[in-house]
Amino acid sequence: MIKVGDKVYHWQTINKTGIVTEIITDANKNVLTVGGTTSVRVYYRIRYINNDGTTSEEIHLSGEVMKHFD
Repeated sequence: MIKVGDKVYHWQTINKTGIVTEIITDANKNVLTVGGTTSVRVYYRIRYINNDGTTSEEIHLSGEVMKHFD
């Protein structure tokens, strides 16, 4: 389970790691799963530190984010 402060990466950019700053749940948009139950969409706001020292933030779906282990 990913928590705020964890080091993570998006599955398409494995070499770019960031830190989770916020967990966003969207209860208004339920999704029907394969088993027939509904689930809530969960997003992570991730802060990246760029090569030039600046920071950028991106929001990704929870299923597209992997936890990074050093």
